[in-house]
Amino acid sequence: MRIVPEKLVFKAPLNKQSTEYIKLENDGEKRVIFKVRTSAPTKYCVRPNVAIIGAHESVNVQIVFLGLPKSTADDEMDQKRDKFLIVTLPIPAAYQNVEDGELLSDWPNLEEQYKDDIVFKKIKIFHSVLPKRKPSGNHDAESARAPSAGNGQSLSSRALLIITVIALLVGWIYY
Repeated sequence: MRIVPEKLVFKAPLNKQSTEYIKLENDGEKRVIFKVRTSAPTKYCVRPNVAIIGAHESVNVQIVFLGLPKSTADDEMDQKRDKFLIVTLPIPAAYQNVEDGELLSDWPNLEEQYKDDIVFKKIKIFHSVLPKRKPSGNHDAESARAPSAGNGQSLSSRALLIITVIALLVGWIYY
């Protein structure tokens, strides 16, 4: 089994969904069944994640990076490496005449029964991050940290003050 490319790079911005492809090429004489596993299943969608490849045929696998919440820092992604594991098994002689759909649904049993024949290949995932921008010289440190409400208060403390005043007024009206 040959995998092209051997590593994937998802480009910034990392808070947006993006798609990359890998090509799995069966360079053997037998049909193989494969399954794609990931170390981060909540961050990726893989189609197909299990399939059969005929002898000397190939399959394109779509890997969709679902994006990160905006609160996740880009440098956190630089530290953590996600991985994919391609698990392949030549289809055993006893299963040569089994329908593909039945074969795919029987993957857990095949994996257990023929675990000595399984081949594992890793794909490393990299995330390119944008360089951090420095605030321009015409902004002070406070304005670079939080949006301003105009009088030096941050928006969250101003909103809290407004909510408190409204709550007091509503309480006085019903008293």
